[in-house]
Amino acid sequence: MRTLPLLLAMVAFSFTGCVTYEKKWNEAVAAYEAGETQAPAGPWTGTWTTETNGHTGDLRAIVSPSKGGNGDYDFHYHATWKEIFSGAYKVRFPVTQSGSKYLANGEKSLGLFGTFGHKATISGNRFDATYSNRKGDLGTFQMTRP
Repeated sequence: MRTLPLLLAMVAFSFTGCVTYEKKWNEAVAAYEAGETQAPAGPWTGTWTTETNGHTGDLRAIVSPSKGGNGDYDFHYHATWKEIFSGAYKVRFPVTQSGSKYLANGEKSLGLFGTFGHKATISGNRFDATYSNRKGDLGTFQMTRP
């Protein structure tokens, strides 16, 4: 009986997070379509694949300059797995420009999921990244503009 309130709270929290992400996603797509965002910012959509275990799913990202204005960007990801589970998380990484490419490399602790390493190249309408964690997972993100 103690588990039911916890389970309901988790479902409510997850639903609220999804609704919030959807609102931000729709705003990001509208701004991109209106020409109001500059690379590397804006919405991205595609897939993630963990090469070490074959897990895969849909992936969306909203990239925006961090409020500090020091070259950092916020990457707000929303991933699905097995079309049932989904989750969102934010990371902040420095972004450097090299010609027409943007490089976003960094690490972030995601608590129980370990430390997340991220190496991304954003060029034109492509967002390609590799990721890893200290638990041994290795994978890729492949996204394009919506």
